Amino acid sequence: MEYPRIRRRDGQFADAELEQAFLIDSWSGIRLQASLTLIGFSLSWFLSTSVDLAFLQGTPYFWTTIGARISCGLFGMVVSAWLLWARPKSDNKWAHLAVYIWMVWCFVTVCLVATSFLIIETTADGRSDILVFTSYWMSIQIVALGIALANYSWGVAAMSTGYACLYVVLVSNSDGQLQYTPYAQMIMLLSACFFAWVMTVVFSNRARRRYHITRLYEDAKVAAEKSREFSAFLLAATGHDIRQPVYALDLNAGMLEDLVNRQEWDKVKVLARRQRLVARNVASMLSSVLELSYLDSSKREIEPKIVNVDDLLDNACLPLADIAAQRGMTMRRVRSQAKIRVDPGVVEHILSNLLSNSITHSRGSRLLVGTRSRGERGVEIIVMDDGEGLADVEVKLNSVARLTAIDKDQALRSGLGMEIMFRLAERGGVELLIWSRPETGVMACLLCPKA
Repeated sequence: MEYPRIRRRDGQFADAELEQAFLIDSWSGIRLQASLTLIGFSLSWFLSTSVDLAFLQGTPYFWTTIGARISCGLFGMVVSAWLLWARPKSDNKWAHLAVYIWMVWCFVTVCLVATSFLIIETTADGRSDILVFTSYWMSIQIVALGIALANYSWGVAAMSTGYACLYVVLVSNSDGQLQYTPYAQMIMLLSACFFAWVMTVVFSNRARRRYHITRLYEDAKVAAEKSREFSAFLLAATGHDIRQPVYALDLNAGMLEDLVNRQEWDKVKVLARRQRLVARNVASMLSSVLELSYLDSSKREIEPKIVNVDDLLDNACLPLADIAAQRGMTMRRVRSQAKIRVDPGVVEHILSNLLSNSITHSRGSRLLVGTRSRGERGVEIIVMDDGEGLADVEVKLNSVARLTAIDKDQALRSGLGMEIMFRLAERGGVELLIWSRPETGVMACLLCPKA
């Protein structure tokens, strides 16, 4: 699997937007892990004050050292409580800044503790033992921080470098005053600091890879759900779109019978040609339904072609002209020489639904179909009627989500095809916008890429 590029130096996504999305989605886990880390280390600072009471009491370093331990523990507990109860968002800079401040405070406390114990110990044997013990607890602490605070890689790297430098300085300043120089412990601590930084980057890298895989899975799951929904709507669209042309075939057949009985052969020829166009439209519609069914089965992608707008409008308008006339609706076509680059099956489906809805539901007397240029944006196909409108209030629709939100409060006189149209437009790479005003009518604009 090919992953997005992750930087090796800090284990973060190179893409800033993707990194921000990861932080937002993973913040609850990061926040909990940071809180538990601060609680654990704060408790350890409280418990270790007994060492100061035993060895530093009566020395000038007592109150400084024990004060640093207790204040570091208290600050950590306060920050962890705030992270757990207030639950600040990932974009809250104080949440991250508080963790970094605690890390700095923790490092200062370590410096005070390590330096104080080394100063009060005067014997060579005692100084050696303190340096050995210091190397062990520094190693454990920095490795634990590196694993627990993997998302704060720069903070862990700074603390690791600080611990390593501090220990090297303590050993160097004690040179000649030790029973033996703790070279093995120095190597161990340096290795632990390096290991902590490496583990921070590794854990951070793995978390982001898991996030990427989860994101791909969620996208595939959403696509599968949309595919199932789209299949159901495609079946509904088939019945909805074909019902009107089939009704036109039946209507024309009755008219043909009457004309034959009256022996009006010229009108019979005209009606026969129209009947042929309707039959071809039904065949084309069935073919486009079959083509559209492949969109969600990965057998066919959207295939834009350069087509004449007039040809698309002819295929959509002619089969429904008689039905509009029978309902007392005048359909006016405005010719256009424009060419667009679209998938014809998708656009014809949308136009058929727009026209069918206007004829069936608008209760208007006029229907206008035409185009207008939108410059570089493309060519807009317009279907407009003078009916009652979609609702008793002004409505503007540009997506299925918008349609659903409005339809919760207002029952729309839209018919079955409106949701189908928006889904088809989304799949076909065209933009559908519908305006409606009560007692004024509906204007639908289908923006298509210019050829």
